[in-house]
Amino acid sequence: MRYDYNLGRHFETIAAQHGERPALRLAADHQVSYSELARTVDRMAHWLLQRGLRARDVLALFNDKRIEGYAAMLAALKIGAAYVNLDEQNPAARISKILATCQPRLLVSDHPLPAEVDACCRANGAPPTRLPTPAELAALPAQRPPTVDRVTGSDPAYLMFTSGSTGTPKGVAIAHASVLNFIAWARSEFDLTPQDVLSGVNPVYFDNSVFDFYASLFSGAVLAPLTRATVAAPTELVRRIGELGCTLWFSVPSLLIYLTTLRQLRPTTWPAMRCLVFGGEGYPKPELKKLYDLFHPRCRLVNVYGPTEGTCICSACTLSDADFADLCGLPPLGRLAGNFAYLIRHADGSLAPPGEAGELCLLGPQLALGYYHDTERTAASFVAPPAPASPGERMYRTGDLVCEDTNGVLWFVGRADNQIKHLGYRIELEEIEAALQALPQVRQAVVVYQRRREQHGEIVAFVSADQPLDGEAIRQRLRQTLPSYMIPGQIELLDELPKNANGKLDRRRLAEAALARTPPSS
Repeated sequence: MRYDYNLGRHFETIAAQHGERPALRLAADHQVSYSELARTVDRMAHWLLQRGLRARDVLALFNDKRIEGYAAMLAALKIGAAYVNLDEQNPAARISKILATCQPRLLVSDHPLPAEVDACCRANGAPPTRLPTPAELAALPAQRPPTVDRVTGSDPAYLMFTSGSTGTPKGVAIAHASVLNFIAWARSEFDLTPQDVLSGVNPVYFDNSVFDFYASLFSGAVLAPLTRATVAAPTELVRRIGELGCTLWFSVPSLLIYLTTLRQLRPTTWPAMRCLVFGGEGYPKPELKKLYDLFHPRCRLVNVYGPTEGTCICSACTLSDADFADLCGLPPLGRLAGNFAYLIRHADGSLAPPGEAGELCLLGPQLALGYYHDTERTAASFVAPPAPASPGERMYRTGDLVCEDTNGVLWFVGRADNQIKHLGYRIELEEIEAALQALPQVRQAVVVYQRRREQHGEIVAFVSADQPLDGEAIRQRLRQTLPSYMIPGQIELLDELPKNANGKLDRRRLAEAALARTPPSS
């Protein structure tokens, strides 16, 4: 018998095993069982099929973490379609670019959309459809939908859009087989059981949410979704995590640092919590030590690493007292998951020996298919390894510079390009530069990222223009094309941008100026 890679049917099997156990905990007194969620998924699949969604189509979702939104994701998987979650707070211009790339067969929302977003979708030939209400779903068959074409391991399960250096977001396509490998690893690495309750603080359009969704619902555990409004209210967020009995937390370090700084976390906070996981950006050790002192040893603290192209996470490092012997820099990445192989290469392609920095290149079954409808960028990042173990084997060039110590532990060193992680989001600084240079008055623009010791980083833009400009006016224009997390925190207006001896823009000099907060002379 051939193996069925269909993630939707895998969830059906999990749901049958766990029956009336809770799958979603929306409030302390409001739970959705696995059986109820499975019935909703099947009804949703019939609803999607009635509207023309078929295997290998794309379903676009504006999903506010309601049961109908999660059911639509699972139903799309069962049909054999891929889903993509969109952020309604993105500028209409950015949503247009994403829709043009993924070309969804159907676009749905589990809540009313802002007028500007609705108009944007209609202008792109994807008029939003409201997901059915519980009463409307109840009228549909609660049984497996008609058989679809068998899903292969290389069929896309979901798309996740990240920043692109050309100014157009990249749609990372992750296959069913890659997700199944990720689920198996997550279950083992974090000892997940049906008694676990995973906090769903990450937005569903953000890569970290892949862990929340798949590690919980495909392990028989409970997912406790938190809305955007709750996550934005520190006191309420901390209270809700405790009330919901969460046992495992996953977020970007920025959120934990924020809660720690506001003194919302204490040694007695979250008594059910057994594991705090953080990743998506660096966690400065002085800040991390504060969290460690609050929760260790009753709680495991785990630093994880992984690009979107590696299906969310590819390494996990459990921290110990030894990691705080000094408070310089960032904690180690640890060792890569067993289902990954890797090379660390110099710019000339030679292998970097232990102790020397090089670009981390990943191989293994969790790699993405590539960038959806973008063969050029796929070919640049997914390349043949020096010695392929099998025909067609691919290697993903992460762009992350790491070094490996004599114990086989990896440490993050920096980037080989201008990509950054800011507030957990992966950002290509060139995308911000492209947005700046698209403004009619701007002659040249350079964007740098500056971090001071243990503080959060800041995006700083240096702009020269043909006429006087106001920094806030520039920000207002940028908000029409860029999401809020990509808007520069500081804009320096200069007559001319400095150049180096080769006549190129002197990025290093500008970065030093950002650190000193003193604009350079031209």
